[in-house]
Amino acid sequence: MLKKMKYRVMVFMSRRMIACDEASFLISYRYDNKLGLYRWMGLKMHLLTCHLCRKYVRQIKELNLAVDRYREGCAHPDCQHHLDREAGLKIQQVVGRELNAK
Repeated sequence: MLKKMKYRVMVFMSRRMIACDEASFLISYRYDNKLGLYRWMGLKMHLLTCHLCRKYVRQIKELNLAVDRYREGCAHPDCQHHLDREAGLKIQQVVGRELNAK
């Protein structure tokens, strides 16, 4: 009886588990939008079993934190972290050439 019950639980879980590609999409998506209950539960179930996706969550958190810090700007009075106009134009030209080449 216990063996049969374990089998049914495994079948139930396997039918509702999401793949890593869908999980990575949902991990990124949830920072800009709210997940529905079904998707949120599917993601949580996946994260319980997948260490790579949990690592991806940590990386996305770090990336979002870095972007937020960049948007706020540097608080130091003698900040030199910004590009000068000439460097910005050079980067823009290179990117434009790369996009037109494709």
